Amino acid sequence: MKLSRDIIHSIARHSNWREAGIADWLRKGQVYATPQDWIKFIRLFLLGLGGSFLISGIIFFFAYNWADMHKFVKLGLIEVLILAVTFAAVFLKLSSTAKNVLLTAATMLVGVLFAVFGQIYQTGANAYDFFLGWTICVVLWVAVARFQPLWFIFLVLLNTTFVLYTQQVATGWSFAVVLDALFVLNATAVVAWEVLAAKGRVSIQHRWFPRLVSLAAITAITISMISNLYNGIGEDYRIAFLLGAVMYGLGIWYGLRVRDIFYLTALPFSGIAFVTAALVRIGQSAPEMMLLLATLFVVGSITLLVQYLTNLNRQWHGR
Repeated sequence: MKLSRDIIHSIARHSNWREAGIADWLRKGQVYATPQDWIKFIRLFLLGLGGSFLISGIIFFFAYNWADMHKFVKLGLIEVLILAVTFAAVFLKLSSTAKNVLLTAATMLVGVLFAVFGQIYQTGANAYDFFLGWTICVVLWVAVARFQPLWFIFLVLLNTTFVLYTQQVATGWSFAVVLDALFVLNATAVVAWEVLAAKGRVSIQHRWFPRLVSLAAITAITISMISNLYNGIGEDYRIAFLLGAVMYGLGIWYGLRVRDIFYLTALPFSGIAFVTAALVRIGQSAPEMMLLLATLFVVGSITLLVQYLTNLNRQWHGR
């Protein structure tokens, strides 16, 4: 049985448990990092650092020698690098982490190839065409590799492509509609990740990817709802409020169900921001009084929320 650090310390304070026994339980409960843990961390860190330096070196090489290189040399070198990195990831007997890092490097090299091609031939394409082509060309690698950094890069490409499309092609879309669509895109990615995690398809030990994407989705829909408050029904015909209600209900239910404090923290803070904006909007005739009321509401609601989450975390984890 694994015990948390706080439980072990609590038992030690109320018993005659010796220090050697406490240290042994801390090691068994994986509270202390073992030499193998540090070796794994250093290996992953160096792999990521090496992949980053590889991409940076290639980019700076082209930047420095740009004027002296023939266009076929520029394109040929990048294509050879993409093929070499991809073949190494597929055919060499490497660890799954090393292969995923190589695929991530290949994904970034595809972007470099498109950028060089556009620079050489001056295609005149919109910026969203560049990111759209980049996104389509790496879909297969993203689907094959179960690697959260690569998924995150792919999602950044999707968001960038969509935002640039609304700025350069779909210019008639309102600000709130764009934010609603961004919320749907990122929320869908979070739901897909949680479903895969529930089925054991992805590791749940590192949850930074769904949390970063969740923050992006929550921020988008919160800003959209506030925009509706000030700009009227013509923004998105109150679709943001419907999406926000669904998000709050399902998100809090899921957070309680899986005992994840993150969702129970981020969603209420979004609600606090929205209610505060609503108070300021309502009190435009008496702004000083309403600002005071909004300030008191923020202080009081955050205090109650922190107290509730602290008690809930103590009930769940005994600390």
